Amino acid sequence: MFRARRYRAFLVCTAVFVFSFFYFGRTPDWAPEVFNSPPSPVDHEYVPPDLSGQEVAATPPHGFVPEPAQGRGGRGGDVGKTNPEQKGTPPEGEDVNTWNEIGFGPQGQGRFEVTLPESKRPEPHWKKHAEHFPVAEGETIQLPTGTAEKLPKLQASFHEESPPEKLQRLQRLAAVKEAFEHAWSGYKSSAMGHDELQPVKGGARDPFNGWGATLVDALDSLWIMGMQDEFAAAVEQVAHIDFTTSDRKDIPLFETTIRYLGGLLGAYDVSGQQYAVLLDKAVELAEILIGAFDTPNRMPLTFYYWAPDYVSQPHRAGVHVVLAELGSLSLEFTRLAQLTKQHKYYDAIARITNELEKMQPTTKIPGLWPLQIDASGCKKASSKATSEFDLDEEEEGVPAPSPAPVPFPNTGPPTDIESYMRLGERDDGASADQHTDGPTATTPDGNNQIRSRSPSEKDCQEGLISSPGSVDRFGLAGRADSTYEYLPKEYLLLGGLNDQYRTMYQTAMDVTREHLLFRPMVPDDRDLRFLATAIIHRTAKPGMPDVEYRYEGTHLGCFAGAMFALGAKTFGLDDDLKTATQLTEGCLWAYESTRTGIMPETFQLLPCADPHSCAWNQTRYHRALDPSEEGRLRRANHIQEQRLKFDEQAQHELETAGIAVPSEAPVIPAPPHDPSKVKRDTRHHDYYHDDGYDDDEAPQPTETPPRSIQPKDGAAGPPPGLPVLSHEEFVAARIRNEHLPTGMVDVISSKYLLRPEAIESVFIMYRLTGDSVWREKGWAMFEAISKHCRTDLAHSAISDVTVETPRFIDEMESFWLAETLKYFYLLYSEPDVLSLDEFVLNTEAHPFKRPS
Repeated sequence: MFRARRYRAFLVCTAVFVFSFFYFGRTPDWAPEVFNSPPSPVDHEYVPPDLSGQEVAATPPHGFVPEPAQGRGGRGGDVGKTNPEQKGTPPEGEDVNTWNEIGFGPQGQGRFEVTLPESKRPEPHWKKHAEHFPVAEGETIQLPTGTAEKLPKLQASFHEESPPEKLQRLQRLAAVKEAFEHAWSGYKSSAMGHDELQPVKGGARDPFNGWGATLVDALDSLWIMGMQDEFAAAVEQVAHIDFTTSDRKDIPLFETTIRYLGGLLGAYDVSGQQYAVLLDKAVELAEILIGAFDTPNRMPLTFYYWAPDYVSQPHRAGVHVVLAELGSLSLEFTRLAQLTKQHKYYDAIARITNELEKMQPTTKIPGLWPLQIDASGCKKASSKATSEFDLDEEEEGVPAPSPAPVPFPNTGPPTDIESYMRLGERDDGASADQHTDGPTATTPDGNNQIRSRSPSEKDCQEGLISSPGSVDRFGLAGRADSTYEYLPKEYLLLGGLNDQYRTMYQTAMDVTREHLLFRPMVPDDRDLRFLATAIIHRTAKPGMPDVEYRYEGTHLGCFAGAMFALGAKTFGLDDDLKTATQLTEGCLWAYESTRTGIMPETFQLLPCADPHSCAWNQTRYHRALDPSEEGRLRRANHIQEQRLKFDEQAQHELETAGIAVPSEAPVIPAPPHDPSKVKRDTRHHDYYHDDGYDDDEAPQPTETPPRSIQPKDGAAGPPPGLPVLSHEEFVAARIRNEHLPTGMVDVISSKYLLRPEAIESVFIMYRLTGDSVWREKGWAMFEAISKHCRTDLAHSAISDVTVETPRFIDEMESFWLAETLKYFYLLYSEPDVLSLDEFVLNTEAHPFKRPS
């Protein structure tokens, strides 16, 4: 008979040996899948495995290499510093699986820093491969040609300054430039060549591939502010950037386009096109990025895995693509096509525009696009409704087999180091748990061409539809903003030669005015506007409204004032200039309402029933802060009943055990029942595109404990002794503990990330109207930001704008120098400095030369 105790030591040793063998003998978790090289031939002879007799791993039905978890990990593994914003809790009533699968969980991180251990292995580099799905000869969409249309004048006619006015303006201009020089000096001394400076403790971060996002993004700001020597030195640094390699195994297409490609092209244009290296580097980067469009329907991979052995395989676009990441590439690629005369760059974004145009009238809110789009081209909208899907070549509801790793052909012993690295390795990005079943094989030949593909690949050539899921969301703020913003700007950049952008913009704004614009109820009856988010539930239950609205203000949404103003001038939509004023004033009100004088990232508002008459109603506002006193009483009653029940059970068990029970048992304190004392619900959005939802805990109250009350109108209340806040106490506690500015129902995220959207609209409103009041409002913003965000090194994002002394977050994104301070500087510059009649400013405020 086997006796476990006798052989206990033997079993333990065996278990340790087996564990050690598998743990230490396996490939390290951090090692890149494609780049794990076999033992160096210098150490001992390496004999390549014989693959001739092995079964070739098969590909999935569509024949595509998988998209690994987007935006995650280094060159081949999920390692590095995780972004705290990756974790997310879905909004109330939404399934957590659906919430995470549509890109708000760990996937789709445009901003993601990777730290790999040092290695003596050669760094992998991107290589050009023949396209798998090239545009047929003669079908490339050409840049519009002809004489540019006579476009309306955008900038106002400005009056001549008086001496005091000029003196004040120059003083403010100098203050803004000093702030820029302070931040640039900190970056230069502590983080030059890296993506971002850590403005509090010093040092650098590299969340955007480590190519120097701040360096490239801020180039044109240096030139505009007259820092030509600094500009020339920065250009020399840019010349040494190697875009063909990165610690990140993926390239976030949207972020890379607006920060790097836009930065290079904007600097090239604003400096009079005298630095050829800037255009050369832009082309070098674009040649890498253009590979992201090599899909059956030419819709891009928004997270592009650049490694040669991944590029060599066919791919398709994602099923859950953020609208802004798809629709915000046009200005940069168009300008590159204009400068290089290479039509392929315009073709890439023109196909996206065409598909957006086709989709625009077919969505759940015709005229607007949902925030999440299926760009794969592998699914068709059902003839019954656009929200239902038929899966091509697949049974509905049955997932496609997972992709398989692709072995390399047996071509004899390797002849260089990179061949050793590639030999026998899995395809880049294939995760360890992927299956190997599938119908056909796909292997590259010596020229990296695809020998065979699944016949069903031809079916992944459809256009854009809504992503699968239970809801469609529509809005103009985070995850959508620059798609709409680029429509009038692209029209201007093309000299009015493509009317497609005008019609798409006007259609979208017609629907926006009807469905998304709302007036909030605020003190003093101020006539403000904000943009709501519309949510349509595809599986709405009986009695559930067709459309649910979230009435909120977001800093990202503050771009809309500038967009409406620009659209009003460009397309003759005169009434929209008033709307632009109302939207910009809404953001200024949010700045003025907090203790710091800075707008929160995200907050909720109370909409007016009548946008033409909306007097302040404090009773209604307080009811919104405490919508259900009876519900709180029910919960308190339930807690008390449970407490008494547990007390009785405990007493019974003690008596049964013969243990004496004191006549007066100590009172067990009631658990927290006041929502103002409990951690608030955490709601999380992701954006290139971040919508501002955070996981901050609400401040804990420190005031006198609440008193016990009896419910009104004879309602059943809790047993005596359980403290419950009255309606008045509850409201007062929320306002006090959450530092709620009057008019805001909830501050969802109280951060300020040095964002530029609000000052962008103030600047545009000044240039288009000539009204100096915008300069005064902008100065109040600048003083507040300078007071609370300046550090010894530069400027930092802050954690809470609703308190008098917010803490630093120790982050300074590239747009602080590239955009926010640039808009402040231009607000106090002469109007002919970067005139809007001569330049088009893209999302990152990079100036592209308009056709004359």
